[in-house]
Amino acid sequence: MTKQKVLAVAGVLGIAALVLSAGTLAYFTDTDKETNTFTVGNVDIDLIESQYHRVNAGKGNATGVTEPTIGGYLWAANVDLQGTEANTPDKEHSTWSGAYFSDEQIKADAANYKAEGGYYDTHAKNMVPGSNVRKNPYVINTGKSDAYVRVRALVPKTLFSIIDNGTSYWTSTALTDGVTSKAVDTYRSTGPEAVKTVTRGEGANAIEYYEYDFTYTNPLKPGAMTFWNVWGNIAIDKNATSEQLANVDSFDVIFEADAIQADGFADATAAFTAFDAQN
Repeated sequence: MTKQKVLAVAGVLGIAALVLSAGTLAYFTDTDKETNTFTVGNVDIDLIESQYHRVNAGKGNATGVTEPTIGGYLWAANVDLQGTEANTPDKEHSTWSGAYFSDEQIKADAANYKAEGGYYDTHAKNMVPGSNVRKNPYVINTGKSDAYVRVRALVPKTLFSIIDNGTSYWTSTALTDGVTSKAVDTYRSTGPEAVKTVTRGEGANAIEYYEYDFTYTNPLKPGAMTFWNVWGNIAIDKNATSEQLANVDSFDVIFEADAIQADGFADATAAFTAFDAQN
């Protein structure tokens, strides 16, 4: 074999050796992954009505008419006004220390409140002067986000003197402990003309109502129910005359509720300023 052939063969073998050597190299490698899942909140509420005033142990502002005590009352050292029942004395906004109906008692009553033969179905028919119907609205946060909540009662303007506001009443405890309402404060000092009026319906079916707004100052947590009911009774003035009732076959009192996310707002006032601007 000539010298040139020997060098050529050696070169081929050297390349092969390099290829084999490269094929057997091992590298330390790694791959990692982080999947970030973000859930989206929402605002959703249920407005319910019950015959149970949360803390009223007997009177519905009508002499001799007492609150039912089926199942008894609960007692607590303190109750969180955001809706969660608690016995922690130092819990923020927890000021009620007396007897009260539980969320579950109120929800169970609300489920049958307007059913056939239920409390409302029985008491709201064929009302006469002095008739009194317990009507207590509550709001449940069924959404995923903390929410500011507002409830309003609409009382027919033309029937105000018949639907006696001395008996058809808002709850004063709600106004002084966890709930604010400029409309009611204004009414107390200046009379019903100072309360905002709204119209529901159109044309011949349009009805003007006095509107009473109640804005809860604390956000309502998901799953929680408002502790205070802002209204208590609807009644016909015991002194209403047959002439006043002559053309009244029926009348509507409307309760409505609004909710808006709490996140991003300094307080309930700012939140509902944005709500009203959007709606």
